[in-house]
Amino acid sequence: MERGTPVENRITREFLDGTRGKARAVTTSDPAFDRTHAWLGRPVFNRPTFLEAAETRALDHDLGVFLRVLCSLPERLYGGDPGRMARALGLPAVQAEAAVRCAVPGPAVPLGRADLLREQGVFRLVEFNTTSSLGGCEIAEMCRGMLSDTALTEFAARHGLGYGDPAAGVMASMEASTPSSGLPIAVVKWPNSPETALEFGHLKLFVEQLAELGHEAFPCHIGQLRYEGGVLTAAGRRVDRLFRTFQLSRLTGTPETSELAAPLLDAVAAGAAHLFAPLPADLYGIKDCLGLLSDETHRDILDPAELDVVDRLLPWTRPLRVGRVTREGRGVDLVAHVLSERERLVLKPSAGFAGQGITAGWMVDPAEWERRVTAALDSPHVVQERVVADAERFVDDDDPDVLAPCLLNWGVFHTVHGYSGAFIKGIPYGAQDIRFLGDGSHVGCVFHQIGDRTGADRAGHPRDGHRAGERA
Repeated sequence: MERGTPVENRITREFLDGTRGKARAVTTSDPAFDRTHAWLGRPVFNRPTFLEAAETRALDHDLGVFLRVLCSLPERLYGGDPGRMARALGLPAVQAEAAVRCAVPGPAVPLGRADLLREQGVFRLVEFNTTSSLGGCEIAEMCRGMLSDTALTEFAARHGLGYGDPAAGVMASMEASTPSSGLPIAVVKWPNSPETALEFGHLKLFVEQLAELGHEAFPCHIGQLRYEGGVLTAAGRRVDRLFRTFQLSRLTGTPETSELAAPLLDAVAAGAAHLFAPLPADLYGIKDCLGLLSDETHRDILDPAELDVVDRLLPWTRPLRVGRVTREGRGVDLVAHVLSERERLVLKPSAGFAGQGITAGWMVDPAEWERRVTAALDSPHVVQERVVADAERFVDDDDPDVLAPCLLNWGVFHTVHGYSGAFIKGIPYGAQDIRFLGDGSHVGCVFHQIGDRTGADRAGHPRDGHRAGERA
C-alpha cells in the first residue's frame, strides 16, 4: 500500500461523499470555536474524524488491558517496589525516592492517553502516557464547537454519534482515587522560570471545564505551596487535593527543585494531601516499559488474553544499549541492526514528552542517524519499529472541491470510564512525522458511535461523553 493512501471507515466515506457538497467541511471560524482557538493555538481540521462502534469497543477493551498490564509491572517484575522499578529504568535516585514516598497502595486507578497510529486499518500503540499531565484533555470543547454546524449535527444524529469528554473521565478517575473533603482542587504546574510562574493561560480552559463539571478548582504553581502545622495551602488557600500538570522528571535533585517540591512531597507523605496522579504513575509511561512488554523474555508474565492485546497493539520496541536482541525471530547485534535499518525505526528518549528528542530514521540521512544513535547510547533511549500511518481525506481549506489526504496520529484517552474521547494530529500535504512541535500541525476531534458501546455503559455509570445535540 502506498504511504498516504486514504484508509477510511464507512462513516468517514459517507461524510465525504461528493453529494454532501459544502457539508463536508465545518467553518471553524465560527464563534463556537473561540475557546478552542484560545486554548489550542494551532490550526483546526475542518471536520471531525469518526470511530465506528466496533472500533470504539476494541479501543475500550484493548487499552484497558494494556494499561492494567503497564500499571502492574512493579508487582510482576520488581517485587511490588516502585523505587526498585524506577532504578531499573535508570531514573535518578531523587525521582525513585519521590515515587516511593508518594506511592499509593492497591491497584492503580485507570488514567492515560495512548498515542496510536492506524496502519492498514489496525491501531498500533507507539506510546502510553500514564500521568495526569495529559495534553489534549480539553478536546471536548472542539467537539461542542463542531456541533454548531447544523449539517454535522444532523449527520451525527443519523449515525448515532457522540463524543467522549476526557476532562470528565480524568476527573472521574481522580474522584475514584482521592477522597473529597469539599475543599477546592489545586491544579499545580511547574514554573519554567520566575517570569512565567504566574502565567496560567494554558490552564484556563481546563479549569473552566472542571467548573462546568461541578468541581471547584484553581491554578497555581508548585512554588506557591506551603506545608505548615499539618496543613497544606496553595497560593494562600487550604487544599487537600492536588492535580499535577508536571512530570516526575522535573525532580532533578538540584537545591532549587528540591525546595520547590518539599511542601508537596511532605504533605503527601504525611497523608495531609492527596496527589493526582501519584508520582509512581509516571513510571508506567516510560518507554522502556514498552520494551519490557515487547521483549520475548518477559512473555511469561502475561496471560494469553494479555499477550493477544500486546501482540496486536505494540510494535517491536527495545531499550537502546550495546548487546544482542531478538528481531523477527533471530538474534541480532542491536546497534548494528539499528544503524542498518534506519528507515524502519524511530529513536526516542525513554522519558521524553511532547515529541522532544525523537528522531524518525526516515527523515534523516545515514550519517546523521549514526550520529544520533551513537549519542543516544549515553542516556536512556528506546528504538521502535516504524508504523506507517494511514491517511484520511480532508477538504482543502483553499479549494472546497479538493479532498487532500493527511497522515494521522491519534491520542486516545482511557480512564475509569474506559474509552474517554480522543483527538487527532496531522500535517496536511506533509510527510509522516511523529514529533509535531511547532510544525504547523492541525488538530481535530473525534466522534464515535455510542448506541452499543460497552457493558459498563449499559450498567449505568456516569457517561463521560455526550450524544450529538447535547451540551455539557
